[in-house]
Amino acid sequence: MNKTLLTLLRIAIGCFLISISVCLIAGTLRQFQAGKLLDISSDERLEEGTTYRRAIYHVQFGDVVYTGRGERVSLHSGDPGHGLIVGDPVQAAIDGGELILQRPDGKEIKTKIIKRQRAKAE
Repeated sequence: MNKTLLTLLRIAIGCFLISISVCLIAGTLRQFQAGKLLDISSDERLEEGTTYRRAIYHVQFGDVVYTGRGERVSLHSGDPGHGLIVGDPVQAAIDGGELILQRPDGKEIKTKIIKRQRAKAE
């Protein structure tokens, strides 16, 4: 193969890979909606002789309360809510079995949905 054809082939493959990457990134955009952060707590689980503590988030959308188990937190860690304030509105999205919360700094907290329940009528 001559150099020109090889260069064009490399450029075409590069463009193809970039377009696939853009499509994959665009496909992961989530529809965030306003919810209310009801509580942030933690639970402890024993796994193979080691106790792990994980953050638990309770978020209400309409009349449904979602409970999500988040990342591990240590005993001496800082704020497991990463700046979120209980009782305030929060931007969140449901993605399959995940509840994704948007932090005040724009980053995301991914949690696994462990419970869905109807909110109690007040």
